[in-house]
Amino acid sequence: MISQRKTMLILTGTFLVVLLGVVWGLVQQGRYDYAQNIVIKIVLWVLYTFFEVKCGISISNCIRASVMAVLISDSFLGLYLDYYLTSSIFDKVQHVFGSYAFSLFVYSIICKLTQPTIGRGFTFIFIITLGLSIGAVYEISEFLGDSLAKPSIPSQPNLLDTNLDLIADVIGSLFAAIHVTIILVGNLKNNIG
Repeated sequence: MISQRKTMLILTGTFLVVLLGVVWGLVQQGRYDYAQNIVIKIVLWVLYTFFEVKCGISISNCIRASVMAVLISDSFLGLYLDYYLTSSIFDKVQHVFGSYAFSLFVYSIICKLTQPTIGRGFTFIFIITLGLSIGAVYEISEFLGDSLAKPSIPSQPNLLDTNLDLIADVIGSLFAAIHVTIILVGNLKNNIG
């Protein structure tokens, strides 16, 4: 257990240093809206880490690293290097991987807090539902951000982008559901966390 916690702290420290470096780079470029976006991610991750330690739950470091990789790629590749603007597929790949990682992440937290005893079929559907819900909330937050902040480069340039993002969320959620219900064997509560 000590090794798990030490790895968690090393991952979290590295993650925070990388994101703070990206924030610094964006501030140097005068891109304060992107820097603010990343600061919000940092604050939410610190709050989550505090919650995890306070509640005594411990998710898999593999899942933790996957979520951190999604957030770092969003921040560094997507915002700092402008892949969202210069790549036609980066956003879709980000949605697939993000939906996969966040579905596993939320499912793992729910399992740690509730210790459910549910069958594989229900688990499969539940994980897909989690991924789709997370994707829908993300799309709504992009819409609200565009509507309220009126950025020069909107997060949702058109309906096609939104629909393709949701399709990518379905694919990522499906991968997560397959991962948990087919690839992981045995007691799902122990394997996911």
